[in-house]
Amino acid sequence: MIFYLFWDPRGIVDEYVTYKLERLRPFAEHLFVVVNGDLTPEGRETLESIADTVWQRENVGFDVWGYKSALEQFGRERLAQYDELILMNYTWFGPVNPFEPVFERMDALEVDFWGMTEHGKQRPNPFTGKDVLHQHIQSHWIAVRPSMFLSDAWSEYWATMPPVVSYTDSILSHESRFTHHFSTLGFTYEVAFPLRNYSTWHPAFYDAEALLDDGCPALKRRPFFHDPLLLDRHAIIA
Repeated sequence: MIFYLFWDPRGIVDEYVTYKLERLRPFAEHLFVVVNGDLTPEGRETLESIADTVWQRENVGFDVWGYKSALEQFGRERLAQYDELILMNYTWFGPVNPFEPVFERMDALEVDFWGMTEHGKQRPNPFTGKDVLHQHIQSHWIAVRPSMFLSDAWSEYWATMPPVVSYTDSILSHESRFTHHFSTLGFTYEVAFPLRNYSTWHPAFYDAEALLDDGCPALKRRPFFHDPLLLDRHAIIA
């Protein structure tokens, strides 16, 4: 079961999206596309030709509330029919390497959830200037097993999600919180391309080439449009 969060300011479904969804299709018994905001008639037709469900909502709450609303729309009883739930969004290109080896490797692990890549711990938290940003799975790909998505802890997590009105809110309320929150509760996890294998605290951004060499199928979009001064300082040539 895959929930794919899509947003485009023009409502246009670019070819990288259809390329990705067509290649994810064999791995999903149900492919649910959550559209935040506008969608052209051509875009809807394209998505409906691939996905089982195309559900459009107001563009509020970023991807966090897109996932929350879609989970409510789909329902717990229907979700219980599936052996894995993947929450993913549009912020990456792929597959630039095959999906099959990653799914095979992660399917063999007895964990409650897993992710594609992770972000390292930072102190102080760069978004608040204090405390700590916990090491976490990046939110463009988080897979969850029934032991977790059918738990009371999972229901409570989404039911108590605060309003998200900014990118910073989405990081603090979900992306940087999710992994630490559930692992602290005793749920186990692994990362397909873990931080320990790379030389920086943000491999998806600083070590993208190394990730690709290791077979990672997902290439984050951010290095292609981030602050050019920062990219130049770190010799990142997308």
